[in-house]
Amino acid sequence: MKVSDKRHINIEGMTCMHCVAAVEKALLTVEGVDSVSVSLEGKNAVVSGTPTREQLASAIEEAGYKVVD
Repeated sequence: MKVSDKRHINIEGMTCMHCVAAVEKALLTVEGVDSVSVSLEGKNAVVSGTPTREQLASAIEEAGYKVVD
């Protein structure tokens, strides 16, 4: 069994609460995600679960936002 991790991901392109909801929804569809917290002010997401950073970044980018390092 893989241990759950917390990943912090910086996101560009979110401008409102609709954007936050879209990113949350996209991340929650990724297999292995336990919980998601997206911050408009912090321009980031904290994701708990077992998916890779690449899986999370792909979901965010498919929703129309950009992952930055």
